[in-house]
Amino acid sequence: MAETRDAVADEFRRRKAHSRLQEAQAALAREDWAVAEQACAHAVRLDPGEGVAWELWAESLGCQGKLVEAARVLDEALARHAQDPALALSWARAQLEIGQFAAAEPTLRRLCSRWPEQRAPLAHLARLLRDTRAYDELARLLAAAVGEGGAFAEDRELLALLEACRRWQSETPEQPSRPPQTMRERLLERYGVAVLGTGYDDGFAIPWYSTYLCSNDDVVVTCGRLLAFAEHLGWRWQAVVAVDPPARVLAEILAGALGLPRLALEEGEEGEPGQGDGQASAAIDPETTLAVAAFVEPGWQTRSELAWRCAQAGNLFAFGALDYGRHREDLEPSLPPILGVAAGERVCLPWWRLGEARIGFSRFGLIDDLPAEVDGRPPEKIAADYRARVVEYSLAARERAALRELLARREALFIGLRQRSAVARIVASPSLPDVDVDAGGSGGVEVLALDGGSRPAVMAALARLERARPIDAASVDALARRFVEDPALRPRLADLLYRAAPRRLTELLVDLVARPEDEVPWSERDGLLHLLGCDPWGSRAGEQLRRWMAIGSPSNRSEIVQSKYGLHHLAEAGPERFADQLRVCFADTPAVVLGTLRWLHDNPAHHRHAHLAAGLLDHEHADVVFEALQCTRVAGFALDFGREGARLDALLGSDRLRLRAAAIEHLELLPPAQTRAVIAAELRAEAPLSCWAAARTSIRAGSLAERVEGGREVARRVIELCREGGAEAAGQGPRVRQLLRALASAEDFEVLAAALAVPRAPALLKIFAAASLPALLGFDDPRLLAPLRAAPAVFGLDPPRGYARFLLRHGDPSRDSDAVYGAQGARDLRAGYEAKAALARWGDADARAELERATSYAPPLAAAALEAWFGVLGARDFDRLEHARAAGGELADAAWAAVQAQVAEDGEGVWSEALASWLRADTERSAAWADFIESRLRGQLPAKFVVAAISGSHEVYAALLPERFEALVARSLDPAGVPDRLSVDLLEWLAVHDAARAGALAERLGSSPHWGVRQAARRVLDSTT
Repeated sequence: MAETRDAVADEFRRRKAHSRLQEAQAALAREDWAVAEQACAHAVRLDPGEGVAWELWAESLGCQGKLVEAARVLDEALARHAQDPALALSWARAQLEIGQFAAAEPTLRRLCSRWPEQRAPLAHLARLLRDTRAYDELARLLAAAVGEGGAFAEDRELLALLEACRRWQSETPEQPSRPPQTMRERLLERYGVAVLGTGYDDGFAIPWYSTYLCSNDDVVVTCGRLLAFAEHLGWRWQAVVAVDPPARVLAEILAGALGLPRLALEEGEEGEPGQGDGQASAAIDPETTLAVAAFVEPGWQTRSELAWRCAQAGNLFAFGALDYGRHREDLEPSLPPILGVAAGERVCLPWWRLGEARIGFSRFGLIDDLPAEVDGRPPEKIAADYRARVVEYSLAARERAALRELLARREALFIGLRQRSAVARIVASPSLPDVDVDAGGSGGVEVLALDGGSRPAVMAALARLERARPIDAASVDALARRFVEDPALRPRLADLLYRAAPRRLTELLVDLVARPEDEVPWSERDGLLHLLGCDPWGSRAGEQLRRWMAIGSPSNRSEIVQSKYGLHHLAEAGPERFADQLRVCFADTPAVVLGTLRWLHDNPAHHRHAHLAAGLLDHEHADVVFEALQCTRVAGFALDFGREGARLDALLGSDRLRLRAAAIEHLELLPPAQTRAVIAAELRAEAPLSCWAAARTSIRAGSLAERVEGGREVARRVIELCREGGAEAAGQGPRVRQLLRALASAEDFEVLAAALAVPRAPALLKIFAAASLPALLGFDDPRLLAPLRAAPAVFGLDPPRGYARFLLRHGDPSRDSDAVYGAQGARDLRAGYEAKAALARWGDADARAELERATSYAPPLAAAALEAWFGVLGARDFDRLEHARAAGGELADAAWAAVQAQVAEDGEGVWSEALASWLRADTERSAAWADFIESRLRGQLPAKFVVAAISGSHEVYAALLPERFEALVARSLDPAGVPDRLSVDLLEWLAVHDAARAGALAERLGSSPHWGVRQAARRVLDSTT
C-alpha cells in the first residue's frame, strides 16, 4: 500500500514538474528569463531526474547574466547525470563562459574523441584554444577538421576561424581596409564633409578638438586652407554672408580674400540686433552664396533656414561643429559640407572668446558661465588684421597631400559640394615660395627668410628650424629679431628660442614687458605676460609680473595667474608679501579668482594659505565657491559644520549638484560620528554625483576602522540598489556605477576587502569584483589570495592585467594554476600573455613554446607576447629585445614596459646585470639604448616642471647603463648648464635614492637661474635639514 502511495506521489511530482517545465519553455520563448528561472528551479526540485529542466534552468540564468550561478546549476546536474553527453557539453560551455578553461578542456577533448562527427564539441574546443591563444594547436585541430577528408570540409565558420588563426600567426600585420583614423577621414566617409583642420594640426592628421581656444594663427591657417581648396576644387561663389554674429569677422576675411561682397542680413536674422541695411535671408541665393558660421550645434538645420539652404547646395562653411556625433542625420546634410574642426562643447574664436577660455577649459566646464570677451571693433577692422596673411597663405606638403586625397575621393563629398567639385584640377606640388620646403638643417636661408622673406617663406623657415638639431647662432639671432618685430608669431618663436637659447628668450621677454606702460601695445600685453609667466628662467620675472598685476587690465592679470609659473614667480619674488598678493587676487574678477584657487589647490607647498580661500564661500559665482571647497579640502582646512549659520551646512542643501557634492566631499575632514547622518542620507540620494561624493567620504574619513565600516556601508547600499531591478541590478545603473567607482578609489586594502566580503550571491560578487579587482591587485597584498581562491569563477571572468602576475608572486602552482590557465582568455592581450608567461614560469612547456612563437606574430599580438616574455618570464635572449627596440612602434613600447617591469621586480639584480653586461659588450648598441631610455624618460615627464614628485623610471637607466647615467646626471644638473624638466625629475629621484649626493648637488643649485631647479634644490635642502 505504501509503495503504491509512493508511486502515485512520484507520478504526481513528475507531472507537476512537466507542467512547470512547459511554463519555463513558454517563458523562454517570450524572453521572460526570471519567470523561466523560477519555473525550472521548481521543476528540478520536483523531479531532479529531468535533465532538460537542468539545462533550461542554466540557460535562463545565463540569459540574465548569472553565469556563475548557471555553471553551479550544471555542476549539480552533471553530478546527477554524469553519463549525459548533452549535459556534459552544456557544462563545458558554461565553464568557458566563466573563464574556467582548465576545467572545461578535458571534458571537451573527451567529447571530441568520443563523437568526432559532432560539430558542437569541436567548435567549443576551438573556442577554448582561440581564447587561450594556443594558435598552433588550434591551427592543427581546424586543419584536420576542414581539410580534405575532414568531417567539416564545407563549414564556413570553421574555415574562417582557420584563416584568422593563420593571420594571427603571421609575421606581418593584417591589412584589411583601414578604418578611418582622423576626423578628416571619418567625416568625409560618413558625412561627405571636407574637413580643413586648423593651426594645431598639419592638415592631414586632423584630430578631434575637445576644448580649444583658437588663436590668430588658427584663423589664418583654416581660412588659408579653405581658399586653396576652393581654388583647386573649383568652388566658386558670388557673395559671402555670415549666419551668426561671431562669423561676421570670418565672412569679412573670406570676402576680402576672394574679392566678393559680404552680404548683411536684416535685423534679427543672426540672432543679434540687425546690421542696418540688411536683406532678408529668403532673398539670398544659396547656389551662389557662401554662408559662413562660427560654430554649429546639434539642431542647427532648424535654427537657421539660410544656413541649411546653403548647406544643401554645398555652400556652408563652419569653423567648427560642436558635439558632432549628436547632429541630426534625418536632415541632410547633418554637418556643414565645409568644416574647420569637429569639436566638443567649448571652442571659441579670438574675437569672440568664451569666458571659460580665460581660465582654461576644465573637464566638466563651469557651473556658472563667465561673460564672453567680445572684441568691440567693427568686423571689417578685426578682419583687416588677418586678411593679408590669409591671402599669402601657401599649402605645405602635408596639406597638399590632404588636398590630393580629397581630389581622389571627391565622389565621397556631400552631393551639393560634389557637384561643385566636378571641375576639380589636379594639384601640382611646387615648393613654397622663396625657399625649398624640404631643405633640412639651419643656416643662411633661414636667416634670409626670417629677416625679409614673405609670410610663407617665414613659416617654411620656422618649420625647418623646428626639425633642426641644433639651431645655429645666426638663426638664433634672426629668431630673436623676429620675436621683437612680429607679435603674431611670438608663441612659435618662443618655443624655438626656449629650445636653443632659453636665457636669451628670458632677456627678450623681460625687456619687452619692462618698457613703460604706454610703450607696450595693448594687443601685445596678454601674450607677452603669458609667455613671461610660462618662462622658468631668470629672477626678474617676479618683479615685472608684480608690476603688471598692479597696473594691468583684468585680462593681463588673468594671463599671469593662468600661466605655468606666474604665481610661483610672484611667491618667490616676495614670500613675505605673498599672502597679501593672494588676498588681492581673491578680490579680483572671477577669472582671476578661479585661476588663483586652482593654482593653490595644485601646490601643496602653499597650502598654508588655504584659510584665505574659506572667505570665498559666500562669493556670488558658483565656480569660485566650488573651487574654494576643493582647495580647503585638499589643504586639510576643515570648515565649520553643524553650527548655526555655518556655510558648509547651507552648501550641503544646494540645488547645484556639483556644489553639493563638493560640500559632501569636504566632510571627510570631520569626525565620522559628526557627519554620519548626512552621509547616510546622501548615499541614498537620487543624484549619482551625490552618491559618489558620499561614498568617497565614507571610505576616506576617520580611523581605519571607521573607513572599513564606511566601505561596508557603501557595499550594502550597492546591493540594495541592485535588488531594485532594472539597470542597477546588473551593476550598470548610474548610482551603482558611481558608488563602485568611489569604492575602487579606496586608499586602504582593508576597506576594499571589507566591501568585497559583503555580497554573498555570485551575481552580486561579480559586480564588485569587476569594479574593484584592478585596485585590489594594485595593493599587492597576499591577503587577496583567500577571496580569489574562494570564488575563482567570479574573479576569473575576464581578469585584468596583474591578476596572473599576482598569483605568480603570491600563489602556489598546485592550487592556482587553473586560475592562471583561465586568465589566458582575458580580453586584454597583455593580461592573456601575462598568464601564459606565468604558466611558463611554473614549468608549463606548452605555454612557454606558444608564448615564444607569439613574439614573432603580427602586432599587437607580438607586442603583448614580447612584454610577457621579458617582463614576466624574464627571458634573456636579448637579441630579440634589441630587435623590438629598433623596430619602434608597439614593439618598442613593449620592450620599454618589459624592461621597466623586470628592473622593478628584479630584487637581486640578476636579470638587470645580465642585460647590462650584454649592453656593455657593444659600444654602438649601448649608445642606442642610452638614447632610447633617455627619450622614454622624457616621455614620462609632465608638460611643466613639477617639484616634489618623480615621474621618470630613472632606476632603469641607473641599473643598465650606470656610466652613461652618471653622464646624464652631470649634464642635467650642471650649475652652468641648461636644465630642463628632466633635471628637476632627476634631482627629486636622487633625493630618494641617494640623499647625500642629492644634498651636495642641491647646495650648488640653490641659486640656479632656473625656477624649477632652484625650487627643487631648496626643497631637497629643507628635507635634509
